[in-house]
Amino acid sequence: MKNCEKALDLLARADVITTDAEALRTIDYPAPGLRGFQGGCSDGERYYYQTLMHYDLASGQEDNYTIIVKVDLATGETAAQSEPLRLHHANDMTYDPHHHRVIVCHNKPHPTRLTLLDADTLAPTGTVELPFPIYCIDYCAARDAYVVGLSGSWDYRFLDADFCPLDDRICRGTTLTARYTKQGVCADANLIYFILWDGKHKDADDFQNEIAVYDWDGNFRGLIEFDVGVKEPENLSIVNGDILAVCGTAQPIIYRLTPKLK
Repeated sequence: MKNCEKALDLLARADVITTDAEALRTIDYPAPGLRGFQGGCSDGERYYYQTLMHYDLASGQEDNYTIIVKVDLATGETAAQSEPLRLHHANDMTYDPHHHRVIVCHNKPHPTRLTLLDADTLAPTGTVELPFPIYCIDYCAARDAYVVGLSGSWDYRFLDADFCPLDDRICRGTTLTARYTKQGVCADANLIYFILWDGKHKDADDFQNEIAVYDWDGNFRGLIEFDVGVKEPENLSIVNGDILAVCGTAQPIIYRLTPKLK
């Protein structure tokens, strides 16, 4: 059974489940001046796309620049690297296989903006301005739709393939995750996973990073705990049925999360 199928099965039996976390590989910084990372995603099969950041906090992140690397998950080799790009906080990314493109959610300080990149060259091909602010995005090929997290809330909505609201629904987020910092999102045909950072409690005995899980009907399905030490999770993706999370302190590390009962 694939890990995303395990999650669906186990969350039908328990409100909170846990995982085994296995470090797969570290992503290296390709240039000096980069000292952090934010959004990332996979193509669902072979490659992981990861932002590597230069922060300019004095400008309110207006003058940040980002280099995106395309990493072969099997070998760790860098298949492509972007030029420095103005993607601001670059909080989340997703892959659209129908157009073979990567979509970057800027978040701060331009929370309505998406940038589209060629998935081979990582060169920008266009931008989109959404009618409302978001902090994360993922595309589900099985549904030909996007899920987006709404800025300033725990809620989420759906977009169609042209980035227009799929309907008027606003799916409400649970209050159980109010202590966490919101990060990225990924989705499969059944479930939607929001990865969360417990940074405000990293020195506390009850520190616990989580993934809040919902479905496409707007129902909260439960929580997935994961333990990678006191490392900040930034994004997650589903690759060949596995749930991969990128976490780290100094460098991004790709972890495979295998769900299990507590």
